[in-house]
Amino acid sequence: MLNRFIIAVIFFTFIACKKDPQNVPSPPKPGPEPSARTKEQKVRDSIYYYYKLYSYWESSIPTYKPISDISDKYTNNNSLLTFLMNQTPVKNNYVFHGPNSPLEDYTGPLDRFSWIENLSSNFGASSRADTYDGFGLFVVFESNAPTAPLYIGMVEGGSPAAVAGFKRGDKVIKMNDLTTVTYANYNSVNNELNKSMLTMKVLRNGVEIEHTIQNKTYSIFPVVKDSVYTVDNNKVGYFAFSSFEEMTDDSGNYTTMYTAMEEAFNSFGSAGIKKIVVDLRYNTGGYVSTTIYLANKIVNSSGAGKLMFRYDVNKNLKDQTNPGGDFADVLFNKRNNTEITDVYFLVSDYTASAAEIVISVLKPYAKVYIIGEHGSTYGKPVGFFRQDIMNTVGLWAASFKIANAANYSDYWDGIPADKAGVLDNVRFDFGDTRETMLATALAHIKTGSYTLTGASAKASTRVGASPSSRSVMVNKIPMRNMIKD
Repeated sequence: MLNRFIIAVIFFTFIACKKDPQNVPSPPKPGPEPSARTKEQKVRDSIYYYYKLYSYWESSIPTYKPISDISDKYTNNNSLLTFLMNQTPVKNNYVFHGPNSPLEDYTGPLDRFSWIENLSSNFGASSRADTYDGFGLFVVFESNAPTAPLYIGMVEGGSPAAVAGFKRGDKVIKMNDLTTVTYANYNSVNNELNKSMLTMKVLRNGVEIEHTIQNKTYSIFPVVKDSVYTVDNNKVGYFAFSSFEEMTDDSGNYTTMYTAMEEAFNSFGSAGIKKIVVDLRYNTGGYVSTTIYLANKIVNSSGAGKLMFRYDVNKNLKDQTNPGGDFADVLFNKRNNTEITDVYFLVSDYTASAAEIVISVLKPYAKVYIIGEHGSTYGKPVGFFRQDIMNTVGLWAASFKIANAANYSDYWDGIPADKAGVLDNVRFDFGDTRETMLATALAHIKTGSYTLTGASAKASTRVGASPSSRSVMVNKIPMRNMIKD
């Protein structure tokens, strides 16, 4: 954890959170503020102050003397933050995020990522890593055809849905009193997902299964699946991972996630795998330390001891890029007994932030193949740490950028897929070799071609829609970001 520190501002003090960097030089002090400032005004003053201090684009943010010249123009925190984010440089040549793209129709400021967290005691867990509020299941219509069926696309480990036994690949046939569960009833399906209780009936291998689950806060267990396959003479590992959570708890004990990751990679070592399929299609990020751990579990001897990545920061954080600083270069520390030469990543437009670090840092040291449903990953090369303000809000300003050993860093438009347009086949569970994305990776390992044949090709055909139509996720997977801890 980064050390605690306190920065004095002319008109208030605050308590720093555990993720704040240490020894950060203060920028030039602003002019004098009015002596009588309400708490709400001081919070907005602070949002400007710390965004200017920590933002990766600090040089693009105007200096106001006094700060109230800008903060008093806004009556709420998010409006002020939006103004500040809009001062960052604009990218207007997106390919995968441009007009009519499958990701987002976006052409705007580079900082579309910073946000403000409500720190009040009654605020939900959804904005925090390690925990989440909800049922823990994410459902997907197979296509946008009116009669397209609904499937469970992911069940988050540790969630009420996981405890009940629901699985990816389950076909949803009833949600509470809703019995027509097709794309034509999209809004009704979404309404059922927003209720506090859900009685859901699914069809699995011809058998109907029904459970009632409650919307509540749960701890995330992100190790989805690990397997070893034999493809001709190749031993191939498969590791599906939904988010990068912390490896230790508040008492310093290793989490169940860490133990499961250790067991998975020990089994890969025992099998002598040379190739691995890493399934990050629904992984939206998490803690940088866990990202480093996973990269060290995959890297081969050619990368041992060499640069994994470096931090690119603004002038106020620059001193911490020196050896021993919080933003010093990160070197590979190989933590496996494998020599993996080929790494296949299964990705989607949800694959973002910390998940993209793993892909990027392994590129200089292994043969990396990216198989995606869309043309690229999400595209978020910047990271965050939380700055607490007056025990009221936490400012998560995009503060640093990651660059790999080849200085690859500006993937704002996502990391391009080597093979795009591959169906995220929600009819099959993670690790099922009939599932189209995994089958495509295994086909390439076997033949050197991404082309599917026989039963695998037949299984990848959508029902009631053209092959080019995409699946439609109803409830969105939460963003975990890239969190410096």
